[in-house]
Amino acid sequence: MNSRIAKITVVYVLAFFTGLNFVIFPALSSAFTDTSLFGLSSAQFGNLFIPQVICIITSCLAAPFLVNKAGPKLILGTGLVLMMAATAGLWGLQFFMGDQSVLFPALMVLVACTGTGFGLSITILNPLAASLSGNNKSSSILILQFLVGLGTSASPLMINAVGSLQNWMDVPGTVFILVAVLFILFLSLRLEKVSLFQLPGHFKIPSRLWLFFSAIVLYGFIEGTFGSFGAVILKNQGLSSQQASLGLSLFWGGIAVNRLLFGIFSKRFNLSSLFLSSPLAVAALLTALWIYPDPGILVVMMFITGFFMGSIFPGSIGWGTVEFPSLSVLVSGFLMAANQTGTGIITNTLGYFSDRTNLILQFLTCCMILIFILLMILRKNSKIEEAF
Repeated sequence: MNSRIAKITVVYVLAFFTGLNFVIFPALSSAFTDTSLFGLSSAQFGNLFIPQVICIITSCLAAPFLVNKAGPKLILGTGLVLMMAATAGLWGLQFFMGDQSVLFPALMVLVACTGTGFGLSITILNPLAASLSGNNKSSSILILQFLVGLGTSASPLMINAVGSLQNWMDVPGTVFILVAVLFILFLSLRLEKVSLFQLPGHFKIPSRLWLFFSAIVLYGFIEGTFGSFGAVILKNQGLSSQQASLGLSLFWGGIAVNRLLFGIFSKRFNLSSLFLSSPLAVAALLTALWIYPDPGILVVMMFITGFFMGSIFPGSIGWGTVEFPSLSVLVSGFLMAANQTGTGIITNTLGYFSDRTNLILQFLTCCMILIFILLMILRKNSKIEEAF
């Protein structure tokens, strides 16, 4: 189990289940708000994700320093244990139905466990995949992020698979068993504390890394907007509820396809120009969404928009890993925290503007133009050719 292939296989499967765990609470939204089950109000359900975002940001920022002291296996293992604890605890709440004094506080704690586990795990998995890939660090991170995204898309499918909403507990129960088996395999691996997980004794965050951080916060605005208010925006642009759901599915599908293709072909071709031009392509597509919102092409445009967005976030982590090899694990945690910061900010403010669709799309277009400018600044005297 300690061959390079075995390690890569376990790491990539862990990425899938990390994504699956990340969205297990949103996927169970119908059960949480059902009056015959958890009976949470809309406000209570929304408040569930405040501790999740806070814990993800905190754990992503803390993980580089923790892994520098304790090594990747202990910190990644801790993240997995926290995610298993969250699914086991969620399964156990079936025995407390009807007791609101227990359910909501317990859910807040479990969501915090999920967020902390996700933050620790994903921060370690990015450089771990890079450390096992030789000279293809950026492509390995893109493929890993594709699998994380695949996991997030699989969780809602599990709700359909269990049939009746009354069987909601089968979802966390099944996920717990699968992750527990994977955890046992993980324990058999020998993960060395390679240079990618070590931080210099004294360092300061480079100014160029702050530019990466700013770009990913802006990216988080776009991802958070479509993740939380995408259906509302598409319906305001003339689509039916069914068409809006299809458009969102195609948007996330486009992101996944791009990450997979980028991960595969960046090993053979120089894709740096395509990566750098992606924000401009997204800006042009977002502009078309508010200037010419034709329902007939809107759904297709959502896929294309997602496709050009796909490589920006994981590609930046890969580029940063190549750019700052002595700070690789810090790059992973720092940019993961940036994405969650942008997502958290936009999710908690966009509700006040949800009826002003054109203004939102114009704002997102400006964000993409700013990302392009930041990437062009970062390109100067950089190692982007090595990354892509």
